[in-house]
Amino acid sequence: MLKLERYAIHGRGLRRVFEGEGGDGGGGDAGFVGSDGVFTENWTARDEFKDNAAMLNYKSVTDLANGVVATKKKLGKNPDTLVEIPSETSGDDVKTAWSKAHGRPDTQDLYEYTLSDDHAIKLEPLDDTKMAAFREFGHKKNWSQKDFKDVLDFYHDNMVGDIDTFNTSFEEQKTAAKEKGMAILKGIWLEGTDDRIAGALEHLQKYAEIEVKGADGEMVNPLEMLLNESPELKNSPWFTMILDTMKQKMGEATRKGGEGSGALSLEGINSQIAGIRAQQSAIKEKNPVNFKGDPEFKRLEDSLKVLYQKKPA
Repeated sequence: MLKLERYAIHGRGLRRVFEGEGGDGGGGDAGFVGSDGVFTENWTARDEFKDNAAMLNYKSVTDLANGVVATKKKLGKNPDTLVEIPSETSGDDVKTAWSKAHGRPDTQDLYEYTLSDDHAIKLEPLDDTKMAAFREFGHKKNWSQKDFKDVLDFYHDNMVGDIDTFNTSFEEQKTAAKEKGMAILKGIWLEGTDDRIAGALEHLQKYAEIEVKGADGEMVNPLEMLLNESPELKNSPWFTMILDTMKQKMGEATRKGGEGSGALSLEGINSQIAGIRAQQSAIKEKNPVNFKGDPEFKRLEDSLKVLYQKKPA
């Protein structure tokens, strides 16, 4: 920092007044400011200025004065409060003064942070371990409270961006998979697709409606819990294919007498008949004029005949 010293009029210019000299004493350096206030040639070659290239910017006393005023305005209203910016070799007193001037809290636990309303919709607050790590790191880096908040806001902005990108990609994959599955269903079942889907869900409802006792003693319906947890299963073509296949295999086993499991009970036969009648009714509603020509209706008719033959006398 430039240290201003006293100067006295000497001839047509100014000269530095050394300690112990009077204002008009002789000796010392020759003057380096002309009567017009312009610095003499090579004035920056003096010992006190030769290592300061910035002095070359000043050509006169007016330039130098204006530079001092402008510098003080840039540094603040109270330049006496300015502190030295520490370097790697600075002492602890310099580093401490800089930290205090920069606004770093006295202790790391004084840093505060709360998720913004927008971030809180998609993110959970940092756990205590991560927050403690951020506070410790910020304190070592001399972060102010504002620095601490800005860094964590930036971190959470990126987290939300990653979540949005993942969700968009995931939804696109789900949509593509569903469209592929529906194309397969319609290619296999043609006009009977909607009825087959409805029949598959009825089958699920019929055979998967069970209750189990939870640890608290309350009864729980697993199917209800599953569909509440994953409601998209009701509209999944892949899940529908699985259910329909299970339904057809159970029907085949029934027609074969349970494949060694004994004859089907009357109650089981009546249940199968009721299910088939429901499917036929759906076909009739869809095609009341020519429902008998529907291949699926004919297949169901054949299944009914087999079931009626299995009824005990």
